[in-house]
Amino acid sequence: MKRTVIIGAGGHAREVADILRHQTAEAQSVLGFVVDDPQNHSESIEGLPVLGNWEWFETSDCDELFVICAIGSPLVRKQLVERAVARQLKFTNAVSPLAYVSPSATLGEGVMIFPFSFISAASSVGDHAIINAGATVSHQTSVARFGTLSPGVNVAGNVSIGEGSFIGIGASIIQGTAIGAWSTIGAGAVVIRDVAERETVAGVPARVIGYEAKDGR
Repeated sequence: MKRTVIIGAGGHAREVADILRHQTAEAQSVLGFVVDDPQNHSESIEGLPVLGNWEWFETSDCDELFVICAIGSPLVRKQLVERAVARQLKFTNAVSPLAYVSPSATLGEGVMIFPFSFISAASSVGDHAIINAGATVSHQTSVARFGTLSPGVNVAGNVSIGEGSFIGIGASIIQGTAIGAWSTIGAGAVVIRDVAERETVAGVPARVIGYEAKDGR
């Protein structure tokens, strides 16, 4: 059984804790949460303790420890994963037993697959990506690392979703399109053409409404 620590303690981390504790494919013993400032959080979340801040890793035996970065923001998730990599921490996956993952699909490390999501044949989900509740990833579609599919997103076949892209709740993406890295798709948008890197699109059909700065702010 893996000894696992969740990085983060917000709403997303609560949901990931629930997935880990109900995961059947690979048993996880969830020790608790590590946060930047534990004073901003309750002493117990979902019945699990807030262990402390990042210094907790310095004072603990991490040789047989696994972590998962349960942060909703792709940029912040990337930053915290880089800190974990620098600390030489190992990553685990959170895959709900209520999700469907095709035997021919591939998953990276640190991925979070939520209940009632569907990952179809020959698709791939990159490191530290999130496939949220009820999201569908059709055949031969790739979600790059740090990508985020919000609840109810529908992605057709042969779609490429770039690193750090955020797809808002209920959005739809037609087949064969490419979503550039660090782009944002608004809630309920219908994407019928390629989206460039760092573009923000919204509407039906989706149109460009802004651009993301290179530093993510």
